[in-house]
Amino acid sequence: MRDNSELTLRKQKDFSRVYNRGKSRGSRYVVVLYRNNNLDYTRTAFVSSKKVGNSVERNRSRRLMRESYYSVREYIKEGYDIVFVARNTIKEAGQSEVQRAMYGALRACGLLKENNQ
Repeated sequence: MRDNSELTLRKQKDFSRVYNRGKSRGSRYVVVLYRNNNLDYTRTAFVSSKKVGNSVERNRSRRLMRESYYSVREYIKEGYDIVFVARNTIKEAGQSEVQRAMYGALRACGLLKENNQ
């Protein structure tokens, strides 16, 4: 198992690559941007802009997305860079709603393993 720092997108060039050359799908609470990274593991990032709200709301939205990702990550294909962007509607959402929205967006992107579609 890889450590968490290796599985997290950190460099600006990696973000730019996903934003500029990747694909995206949206759901009610989350937008998923993704791109093949030609690695044998998937790297992720969780982003929440000031449109979501103050720092408390932004941190909560990132936490909701991260917790939702951890519950579905075993179903996600390897070899992608994925950026999860919070929409401002996430403020009124609960954990299970965000998890369902994230799973649906990942399925629409084709990022789930075949037996979990």
